[in-house]
Amino acid sequence: MKIFNNSKNKKIKLSNIISQSNIFLLHNINNKRQLLNKVSKILEDQTNFSKEAILDLLLKKENNENTSIGSGVALPNIKLSDIKQSIGIFLKLNKPIHYNSIDNEPVDIILFLISPNSDFPVYLNELAYISRFLTKKKTLQNIRAALDKETIYAIITNEL
Repeated sequence: MKIFNNSKNKKIKLSNIISQSNIFLLHNINNKRQLLNKVSKILEDQTNFSKEAILDLLLKKENNENTSIGSGVALPNIKLSDIKQSIGIFLKLNKPIHYNSIDNEPVDIILFLISPNSDFPVYLNELAYISRFLTKKKTLQNIRAALDKETIYAIITNEL
């Protein structure tokens, strides 16, 4: 079911949002603040925004709403001006962290979605698609079993 019936909307494909270079297997992340700092640095290198500005947006978003979607998965998302299309940053942590999750489970799989300010319907469709995709039990099992980012990329872009 589509959220919006808009001729501009095309089928969401994670391969259009996440590149293999934006998949990270992270060690030594001990808390949410450390995680958000790390992602802010990654995004600073890919956007015209400073690490501090991105971190501020991420922290405000986390304070306003919980971005965990359950089962050890979080889907933090922000909107930025001056970007043309959505950027996904996929992180798999070697050990789960406390995240104030809706199901009280620690989080080890995080997909950050950074979207342009200009296209709200596409943004909502992307969030819905990613949320559905990352709550499939088999998908999560495969991602957690993967040992390298190439395998993770293959899992998340093998869209049926």
